[in-house]
Amino acid sequence: MNRIACREIYFVKAMHSRNIDFLIDKVKSVVKEMGIPPEYDIRIYKNIYACMGGTAGLGVIIEVVGPEEEKLREIDLRAVSKILEFCEKEGYEVGHHTVEPHDVM
Repeated sequence: MNRIACREIYFVKAMHSRNIDFLIDKVKSVVKEMGIPPEYDIRIYKNIYACMGGTAGLGVIIEVVGPEEEKLREIDLRAVSKILEFCEKEGYEVGHHTVEPHDVM
């Protein structure tokens, strides 16, 4: 039976959706190079969150689907590290970030 691992990364000062779209495209290309086993799938989504009727920031949701919980954690950590590495190395303008805890369902 497959399990789903999920994590959210919020970019508090990122207000332009195109920045997150570009980041997601870059991460997806890097994830392909990670060599994930065929029984696992990684999904990366844009997340727009609001507060008091306005956009409060943008984020990324990472879902990893597969059979083994330990492997899910490993793939999740590699994907998150690639996102943070890309943001730091490229000086990508997404502002301060927070990384939510890893959750397996």
